[in-house]
Amino acid sequence: MNETVLFLVIGAAVILVGLFLWSRMEAKKNNQSKVGLSKESREEIYQRMTQIKPPRRESTQRDLVSQLKDDQSLIDEPFEVEAVSEEEPVNNSVALKPTEPVKEVVKPQEVVQSAAIQKEQPKEAAHEKVAPKQEPLNFEAEKPQVVEEKKEEQQSQETTPVSPSIPKEGLVRFQYDEVTETVGMVQSVRPVDGGKMMEMVAMLQKLNLPLRIYLRRVDNKRWYQPNPLGRYNELAVVLLLANRQGCINEMDASRFATTIQQIGIALEADSDTEASHEIVQRAQKLYNDVARLDVQLNFIMASKEPLNPNDVAEAAQLAGFTQLNPMRYFLGSVQHISQATIFLTQDDFDRRYLTIALDAPLAQPDSNPLRTLFSVCNDLCARLNLQLQDSRDRPINTESAQSINYQLKKYYADMYKANIEPGSPRARVLFTRD
Repeated sequence: MNETVLFLVIGAAVILVGLFLWSRMEAKKNNQSKVGLSKESREEIYQRMTQIKPPRRESTQRDLVSQLKDDQSLIDEPFEVEAVSEEEPVNNSVALKPTEPVKEVVKPQEVVQSAAIQKEQPKEAAHEKVAPKQEPLNFEAEKPQVVEEKKEEQQSQETTPVSPSIPKEGLVRFQYDEVTETVGMVQSVRPVDGGKMMEMVAMLQKLNLPLRIYLRRVDNKRWYQPNPLGRYNELAVVLLLANRQGCINEMDASRFATTIQQIGIALEADSDTEASHEIVQRAQKLYNDVARLDVQLNFIMASKEPLNPNDVAEAAQLAGFTQLNPMRYFLGSVQHISQATIFLTQDDFDRRYLTIALDAPLAQPDSNPLRTLFSVCNDLCARLNLQLQDSRDRPINTESAQSINYQLKKYYADMYKANIEPGSPRARVLFTRD
């Protein structure tokens, strides 16, 4: 028992001695590595830290300051935006001829002022350009000889199309176009009352075909529009074969011929009309020519910013246009709306674009329609600061205008070959958009 107690006491003493020696060694190690709590006060530590000056950082700042003081070019020319600001006026300036380089020297100013000047330059240019910007285009070339020969033949052979209005005294002969129309006739030996004739007219109107109907009075032998008053002995029905919307098909021709025969039977009169298959052949041939010659010249006038419809309306009115609706105009006055060939439209979705169109078959070649078109485009571009382009966003210049003029002359020659004179009443009947 005593030995066990002695053994425990000796073990405890050894452990205490070991712990003491280990603590002394750790204290010595901390003193050598300078790790431990500092005996200095907080004020002394802050004062000592503020006196520390990093030599490497100080030398770098001095070098930078010396470089800035020695570099005089940065002090004299602090702005490098001038080279960029010269490009925008060139892009914003709109003209139908190549734009001359800008020679104006911009003095160095603050960045805010230079940006303001750049935005105001297009407006100043628009106010300064009062005269048209389009170069004078020479379209005075001689017409092809084929066109002149066809025009003379057309004048000698063409039957004058009918006038839509009939005078009160009637017509000695009703008029129709042998190329574009066909006629059905009903001739009665006995006079027919006007009321009976109106029943026959109602049968024709139910066909829903492009017809004109004439009645010939017995007393003065003149042609009139259908009227229940008076007595008549002849009925003439003129059918339009085709236009740009479509043509007479087999069913339409058959119904037309059958109705003419039924009217002749009902009135106990003679009836005469062209055969149905001949009507269809003529209508199909005419429609093919119309579809082949149905050409519109469309050009785009583009702006950098959306256009105010009020500004467009004012510029269009000054250029000679008349407003049809808020987004569409035609060149000319209200009295000449039926002869209009040039139309102006503002895009409903993107108001930066204006579309100007020349309805080529409705224009007379002698009136220089292309010259008129470019003159009006030039006027609008100058007033609204626009750029004239084609449908592929390519600018229109003098060379492209000459090429378009050459192609337009070839197109008019093809119209004469098809026995359709450009701008004539026949052309207006065939190419109407109503």
